[in-house]
Amino acid sequence: MIKELLPGIEPFAPENIIVFGVGLLAGTGAPGASRLSIDSLNPLTGGIGSSNCGGGFASELRSTGIDHLLIKGKSSRPVYLYIDGEEIIFKEAGHLKGQSTVKTEEIIKRELETEDIQVLSIGPAGENLVRSACIIVNRARAAGRCGLGAVMGSKNLKAIVVKGEGTIDVRDKKSFNNKVKYLGKWLKEDEFNGSRKKYGVYCYHPWGGMDETPYRNFQGGQVPPPEKTARILPDVFLEYKKETKGCSNCPIKCWSIHQIDYEGETIICEGLQGNDPHNFGAKLNIFDARGILKGHALCNQLGLDTDNACGVIAWAFECYQRGILTRKDTDGLALEWGDQEVIFALLNKIARKEGIGKHLAEGSRLAAEVLGGAEYSINIKGQELMESLRASVAWALGTAVSARGGTHTRGAVIETRLQNLSPEKCKNIFGVDKLEDLHSYNDKEKLVFFFERVEAMLDCLGMCMFTNSLRVDMMMPQDYAELLSIATGWEIDKIEFMKMGERIHTLEKCFNVIHQGWTRIDDYPPERFFNEPILNGPRKGQKLNREKWSKLLDRYYEIHGWDRETGWPTEEILKELGLEDIACWLKK
Repeated sequence: MIKELLPGIEPFAPENIIVFGVGLLAGTGAPGASRLSIDSLNPLTGGIGSSNCGGGFASELRSTGIDHLLIKGKSSRPVYLYIDGEEIIFKEAGHLKGQSTVKTEEIIKRELETEDIQVLSIGPAGENLVRSACIIVNRARAAGRCGLGAVMGSKNLKAIVVKGEGTIDVRDKKSFNNKVKYLGKWLKEDEFNGSRKKYGVYCYHPWGGMDETPYRNFQGGQVPPPEKTARILPDVFLEYKKETKGCSNCPIKCWSIHQIDYEGETIICEGLQGNDPHNFGAKLNIFDARGILKGHALCNQLGLDTDNACGVIAWAFECYQRGILTRKDTDGLALEWGDQEVIFALLNKIARKEGIGKHLAEGSRLAAEVLGGAEYSINIKGQELMESLRASVAWALGTAVSARGGTHTRGAVIETRLQNLSPEKCKNIFGVDKLEDLHSYNDKEKLVFFFERVEAMLDCLGMCMFTNSLRVDMMMPQDYAELLSIATGWEIDKIEFMKMGERIHTLEKCFNVIHQGWTRIDDYPPERFFNEPILNGPRKGQKLNREKWSKLLDRYYEIHGWDRETGWPTEEILKELGLEDIACWLKK
């Protein structure tokens, strides 16, 4: 993609491309190899827009013989792409305009007279070019962040429908199946994964060990009192759980399906995420399980990324709290923390760009340029934050430097999952003698460097990150390398595996340099995390330290072989990674 897109192309321009990639192990039967990667220009940041989702689409697409699908241009009318074996055609989609992702899938299956297809679609948010719109697979698996649903909408592409009939062969079938069987049993019997199967993705105390939340738009990050927290713990959601599903080739099966009755309406919520108690709960002050379930279901239907949607709404609520916005600005709505009906109304307004929704659909950074309140826009590189950053330095660093802008799934470290590591394992895995306190700045760049490379490769392989879960007692680089070697016949060890991950991460960094020219200053967290401490709890008074952060960035750039002044990859490291041609682009 870096060679296909010239600098200056806008995310919604017909010249922009969007690429759907299935991953090297998708469809092979490897445990968790169900992931689809989607990449384009990011409408929120202007840099790399990269997302990833599960379900059955990736395996189905690969069974048609297609590994990557690249779409460029713009249709003159709404269409959906239908791939059936060797047949690839565009079909009229005018009748699908304005439909939810759930309805879109229902209508297409009825028209094609089959359930045996996989559907990827956008909702009203994508059609209306909401900058944070996501793409939904199988009614509930979200390719979130980065506004890729809006890129599809800009091309008048409502959906992609796939029906495959082929099979995926591996080089050494017997050895591969033996390895898959061993790993699948291991993952299935893991205690943490057992909790995921029981509860769904949200299977743990939402703030266990971190002692910080994004409470009311990160105003102090305090953990809510127990009487509030108790209302949205996993056991409460278990009361509404009706079914468990799994993505293709998944031994874990964390796809929870909940059903609630909300004011006389039966609502089905699929795929509740661990982010939801942070977004709807702490950030917007909804301490009601049913309200969180409805909010998540509504985002699925509208095609809204929950992190970005809740982030911009939290910004608006704080601006209302501080008198920057009034009812004249909010279509008469009182933006009071925890008012569920107002929050649901705003989600609909954003998706349809109605009233104040026109501004909120642009994200808080751009909305603040028109309405004020820029200091309360908690974003990195233009993308809203889900993540609180004061309590854990490794978590903060991985989030802040993420190539796609302010997200934790590309290198942020959950340090509490590593606390029981022996000194020998610390040295062997991370190259550090011991793991220090969460708020220590020592060696945290080494933890992030490790997980950046692992997660980049997981996306490349099409494997779910829950096969690793930011832990070192589940699948590790040597396991993924062995699977890949057996499947392809390539000779890959864990060192080469990690080098490949570094190459991917560096390419994304180069993409951002070429398209946005981001430098060192863009790898800093929002000012609030430096200036305003945690207000209560075990880490009361804690905040990020600017001087220590600067030295941490020095070490982070150094370990990558990047220039300390700019944060840009050097010619030397690009040559070392086999990316000499990219060095020419950077020189220009």
